[in-house]
Amino acid sequence: MTNLVALPPSYADEAWKNALDVYFREFMQFFYQEIAVQIAWEAKYEMLDKELQGLSNKSKVGKKLVDKLIKVRLKSGATCFVLLHIEVQGQYEINFAQRLFEYFYRLYDRYRQPVLTMVVLTDDRPNWRPKSYPMQVCGHKVNHFRFLTSKLLDYRDQRTALLEHTNPFGTIVAAHLAALDTRTDPNARYQHKFALMRQLYRKGLAREAIVNLLSFIDGVLTLPKEFEIRYNSLMKQLEGEHNVRYITSFERIGREQGLEEGIQQGQSTLLKTQLESKFGTLTKPYQQRLNKANMNTLCQWGKRILTAQTLDEVF
Repeated sequence: MTNLVALPPSYADEAWKNALDVYFREFMQFFYQEIAVQIAWEAKYEMLDKELQGLSNKSKVGKKLVDKLIKVRLKSGATCFVLLHIEVQGQYEINFAQRLFEYFYRLYDRYRQPVLTMVVLTDDRPNWRPKSYPMQVCGHKVNHFRFLTSKLLDYRDQRTALLEHTNPFGTIVAAHLAALDTRTDPNARYQHKFALMRQLYRKGLAREAIVNLLSFIDGVLTLPKEFEIRYNSLMKQLEGEHNVRYITSFERIGREQGLEEGIQQGQSTLLKTQLESKFGTLTKPYQQRLNKANMNTLCQWGKRILTAQTLDEVF
């Protein structure tokens, strides 16, 4: 019988962002090996996330997605911009391909450099597999924008291989699939989470690798308080068996608090940008209200901005 205890919200978007910051090369080698072999990894690649801000005038409030822009050098000597889009919204979006096309042409217009768009879909709809954005005028095809797509559901039958994979994205994909499968069952999620960590310890990975992957697992496989207590207790036993301590309870609490604060700060910054784009520079009283607002309030304001005609209607 399914346990009816509610699951806390996940931090999947933040977890994916952090994983890509640490493991961009491994990401490419796992999902897009044919592209990875063309990149000159000895040359330093450049993260250009801030360059994506303001590319789209459409509101993203409520959406869970991860966009990364990376400037890489190819073995041929050419420069290429890689636009990564990780869709963790978990639901179908009718204008998804159009949104990617808008990113593409604005990036090309800015840099006049090749832009390769790659997508990883983490939702639970097997038949949703967007790959292009065709445009026709008067029956004539005027554009056919294509992008590369990977679907996490395609790895569902490879769970054993994922856990044994030397690439960290084997564990990352396994963790996200476990999160999809246990959205309504805290007990099953608790068991999956501990099994993932036990497998990591058996691999004998370095402390840094364990902490990075533990951070992702914590972000997507969130547990209710009572299950988290049980999980932490088992983790202490596991560390004792292996005579190691990768992360203390104080570090875990601090990291979770920092993650929540980072998400809230990001939401506040995004909302401020959207408000100023629509209504102009915010006066000090409105900025102070933004800075003091909690996540629930920020989300409510984010929804109101879609129809509000004045700042007072938002606040």
